[in-house]
Amino acid sequence: MSWKELFKLNPWSFSIALLLQMAGAAGEIGVAYFLTLQFNAVRNRNLQMFIFWTVLQIVCYVFVYLFYNVAGIIWQKHVQRYLHLIRQELTDHYFEDGKSHHAGSVQNRMTNDLTLLHNDYLNSFRYVAGMLVSVFSVALTLFTFQWSLLLACLIFAAVQIYLPKLMDKQLQKVTSLVSDANKKYLKTLGDWLIGFSELRRYLAGQKLFDVIAKSSGKLENANVEKQKVDQKLDYLNQLAYSVGDALIFLLTGFLVVNNWAAFGLIASIGNFSSAMFASLQGIADYGGRMKATKDLRKQILQARKKIIDEKSVDLKQPVSFSTKGLAIKFKNGEEVAFPDIQVNAGEKVLLTGDSGSGKSTLFKLILGEEKATRGEIEYFDESGKVVKPDLAEIGYLPQFPVLFPAMIAENITMFNDKLEQFVSGAINDVQLASDVSKFPDGIETEIDLNKLNVSGGQRQKIVLARSKVHDSKLILIDEGTSAIDQTATMRILKRLVKTDATIVFIAHNFNDEMQKIFDHEICLTR
Repeated sequence: MSWKELFKLNPWSFSIALLLQMAGAAGEIGVAYFLTLQFNAVRNRNLQMFIFWTVLQIVCYVFVYLFYNVAGIIWQKHVQRYLHLIRQELTDHYFEDGKSHHAGSVQNRMTNDLTLLHNDYLNSFRYVAGMLVSVFSVALTLFTFQWSLLLACLIFAAVQIYLPKLMDKQLQKVTSLVSDANKKYLKTLGDWLIGFSELRRYLAGQKLFDVIAKSSGKLENANVEKQKVDQKLDYLNQLAYSVGDALIFLLTGFLVVNNWAAFGLIASIGNFSSAMFASLQGIADYGGRMKATKDLRKQILQARKKIIDEKSVDLKQPVSFSTKGLAIKFKNGEEVAFPDIQVNAGEKVLLTGDSGSGKSTLFKLILGEEKATRGEIEYFDESGKVVKPDLAEIGYLPQFPVLFPAMIAENITMFNDKLEQFVSGAINDVQLASDVSKFPDGIETEIDLNKLNVSGGQRQKIVLARSKVHDSKLILIDEGTSAIDQTATMRILKRLVKTDATIVFIAHNFNDEMQKIFDHEICLTR
């Protein structure tokens, strides 16, 4: 994220907004200049000139506030388009990188981090541009009145600009601290609120409150620390401003008394010095905030990079697979090793084993969601030839299926309109037709993730139908019928085994009848 990117997005909007902001800043100095001329007219007892300069001052006021407001509207519209583009690039990156991202981290990046950059970088840039014009306008005006006033202002300006540099590192540190704390807070919410109903059932609400309060407290402390640093910076700037303002006024009085400066300057010097030092204070403040976002902007830039996946060339739909010497080691040091497995095209395999033996992990390795520590997985096409697999072509039904707040039909087709013609057949094959008929809108029923208007079994049937319409030749089912009654499960399985798809089915609780419909069983041990 940078102002250069913002400019390239729409040079006209960017330039007009900044020009209006700068025109407003110059107009404010014009108001103070007219005040000088008003007092000179009063001293000379010239009512006509006094009224003339007063009218010009009022007109200047009108244009100042008009310019500022229009600049703000144009700028915010332009910035929102830029942020929308960044969110899209972040989404594309997370979608294409093939890595597992926690929802809380992604939410933090797209909300809190972009809000920080919006306020502390993009908005600050506009304010700094206007304040630079204000400083330049004051400097030019004071030079026309008395060069010594300009020299004095420049000396105090140098002091004020240098002060914030003392706190650059602190500002960057607290900005990163707020971002990290917010990311952890969102992760905590995601980890705990997903089991809210279970906590409520066991009356374990106090644990939830304690965990969230602790995480929220860390976020609060991070924001407090950032506020402390901001206040320190404001204090230094205010101190420099107050001392400088007082000394400038004394110098002006000395110059006027000795007839080295216009009388009206006594009335307007406060406005000039306020404009200069307030602008310098703002430049230092907003400039410090912009610098503090440097690390965060680098992170955002990295997370926006377009991923060119050369591996996606010549990918084929896998039909079967084999493993050799496959093992995975987790961060806690525990390792799961798998026997060499050969699953041939069209086979229906029952995968069993004790809890913790790695059944679900094996699926994740096959799907590419986890990386093996050692060993390899080979994928084959229908002729038994080794291929580079298109892992998206593998049908996968997890125990807790993922649905989206869209129509049932769209959750089955995964938003591919070309597959709509196959939905009816698929819902019959997975015993979903009778469930769908109970909904007023049928397959056009919107799934409500909050109120859960579909049962666990219906969710599993929907995802199973998803694999059917996508014509997956290799289907992995991880206890995907656990929420479906046994009679319906048997019907579904009997239909599945009649297809030519290769199926690997994980089951804990299975009977002899279920076992007989599979070609063979693979049992994993710890």
